Amino acid sequence: MESESVPASSKVSARSLLIVFLVTAISGTLLAYGVLWLAAQARHCGEWSGMLLPGYQFGVPERLFEKGVVPNCEVGWDGQFYYLQSNYLNPQPEAYEHIDAPPYRYQRIGLPLVAWCFATATGADYVSPQMYLFASLPFLGIAMGALATWLFAHGYSPLWCLGWAANLGIPICLLHGQPDPLADAFFILAMLALMRGMPLAYALAATMMCLTREPYFAIAAMVLVASVVGIVPWKGSRENGGWVVIVLKKIGLSGLADWLLISPKVDEQRTILEGRPSAWNYWAYRTPIWQLLILAIPCGVFITWQIYLYQVFGQTGSQAAGGTILDYPFAAFFRSSFASPNYLIRPFYFAVLLLGFLVLWNVRRKWALSPILLPYFLVLTLMSEVIWIDFSGFTKAMGTVLATMVLSLPLLTSRVRYVIAVVLVCAVLTYTQCYRRILGGVDLVPIPDYQIVKQITDIDQPLLKAPTCAIELDQAKLVQLAAERDGDYLFVLGGRRYPQHYVTIPITITNTSEEPWLRSRNNPIQMVYRWIRPNGRVYWCPGVELPYKIEPGQSFTRQVPLLLPRDPGEFLLRLTMRQGQDDTFDQREEGGYLEIPMTIR
Repeated sequence: MESESVPASSKVSARSLLIVFLVTAISGTLLAYGVLWLAAQARHCGEWSGMLLPGYQFGVPERLFEKGVVPNCEVGWDGQFYYLQSNYLNPQPEAYEHIDAPPYRYQRIGLPLVAWCFATATGADYVSPQMYLFASLPFLGIAMGALATWLFAHGYSPLWCLGWAANLGIPICLLHGQPDPLADAFFILAMLALMRGMPLAYALAATMMCLTREPYFAIAAMVLVASVVGIVPWKGSRENGGWVVIVLKKIGLSGLADWLLISPKVDEQRTILEGRPSAWNYWAYRTPIWQLLILAIPCGVFITWQIYLYQVFGQTGSQAAGGTILDYPFAAFFRSSFASPNYLIRPFYFAVLLLGFLVLWNVRRKWALSPILLPYFLVLTLMSEVIWIDFSGFTKAMGTVLATMVLSLPLLTSRVRYVIAVVLVCAVLTYTQCYRRILGGVDLVPIPDYQIVKQITDIDQPLLKAPTCAIELDQAKLVQLAAERDGDYLFVLGGRRYPQHYVTIPITITNTSEEPWLRSRNNPIQMVYRWIRPNGRVYWCPGVELPYKIEPGQSFTRQVPLLLPRDPGEFLLRLTMRQGQDDTFDQREEGGYLEIPMTIR
């Protein structure tokens, strides 16, 4: 099988490698930032805080609310919690009372720490949402550059790095402030440092890797153990074997020691990245004590941080997760597939996981990382339904596997290499699933009066028999606010102006029917509005929830952000109430609505 390995590449000049690294790193960073900027303008009205999906169920600290960080949905997503941590690195009640499972979130302090460092370096008095979302990008670019350089040095196109960087999990996480792409970037840098025998670089990258995503501690621990027993080719001596071999000889088990020192054939790689050999020998390398101390830094820092969090919260991150992360091997994948069928993305990423084991097996005699990564890959098989049920969960979890595939390309046998190449191309194609999250319509706007919105206590709202309502607002003020936005756009794309703007105005609604309006999960009652052109074309906008239960004859007032049309022209703004998705009150006789003619310039 060794004869099927890719031939050794010609030596590449240091200048060529530097150019590949810089071009890939810079272009990757700028391209990723361009995608984030476009998404902020297209889907969030130019407001970066909206991309974090902050939920009013958790709220935000007053200090950040005054800075313009306002919830735009009910529950939101995890990025909102890590963003809060970037402004409160040391856990404080002011922050963690707005965070779900604080011990679990705070163990992932890597991205908040990086964002805080960027904000401090620029002299900012707080970490802004834009700074937080940007913080991952330079490291993502560096990891892409390192991967591209590694591939180019071994005779492969640098574009293969996109098999990791452009798979669906990376943009989904970057768009909403998740730490996983940063964790993957540190993983790649740590593994390249390990392969090149650079303990200091490895220790730094691995420390941040563990602090950004806690399961990576398993990899750092395995690297330390493997270095002690002697299967990692650092800069130690090979003549007398590793520490395990030395101990065996000391206690008289020389035969066993000699058996452990049997070495596989080493394929020399004539590249500027030679450093340490890619192949590895069982138990053969004796890592110096000073290097072992350096390699223990990631584990020591991670454990110290966990102990500190336990002292603050009285429980570990794993305890706070409540056992919802792990399950029986592969069981959650099949349950999720039956409960919520997905015939493309989920099966593909399941295949990625299975092929990851094939990659580890295929390079087991050439790469010290095969036995090191195996325990982590086994942990991935235990992912629970919480992760497998939604594509955002399993796609980001497979970033490690895809990165491993890219790193392994120069060492794979030819048949396996072709299979993995097809997988990496398909992984890049999954990027197309992000289109709506980048250029889709605005479906979430800030909720400035979120404090008055009560939690949902009713499951079902019975169908109203004769729904009616009365709607009041200051029409002159609305016209004035809209006029202040005239021509205030950054660019036009596909005939549509970006960013889409909104104006916030108080709207009072009265329940004039004889039935109560419940704040319910099913068949909810909302205020809705739409813009109608003279030709009859209708632009629907997001609905506005009831803040609490509204009795017959009772009124409530909401500060409502009204989206303005992207296109100029004459419009009729119609506001009414709606139950469910289709039953608007203005369809009923005397149901109630308000119409306002508007000119948008």
